Amino acid sequence: MLQYPFVARAFAPVAPLMYIYHAFPFAPFLVFLAIYSGIVNNTSLPRFVRYHAMQAVLLDVLLIIPQVILNDLWKAPTDPLGLQAYITAYNTLFLFTSICAAYGMGSSLVGVTARLPLVAEAADAQVRDF
Repeated sequence: MLQYPFVARAFAPVAPLMYIYHAFPFAPFLVFLAIYSGIVNNTSLPRFVRYHAMQAVLLDVLLIIPQVILNDLWKAPTDPLGLQAYITAYNTLFLFTSICAAYGMGSSLVGVTARLPLVAEAADAQVRDF
């Protein structure tokens, strides 16, 4: 985010939460469990809320795959071409996540169900109506 100061300013209000989230190793897993069990499976909440929470959970799971590839399998290269490809891959992940989040928030504000690519069908299948 240091390369893009306007992004750093946008994330400044949630910076303490991001610090806490990344400071504890099991915090992402606990947040995942809390969202899944507390929101997605809570039938007293509207389907609209549960569906969007499920899309967020599935998007998080979907983003684990490239993170594992970039962090564990492909360490930061030292040659300029490899380093540029590494940075481009991280920027692509950030852009994809930002666009999905903006689309989801915008759709929610207007009252329309956001149908994110790759996760919408799975979210439909997971959110049960009793």
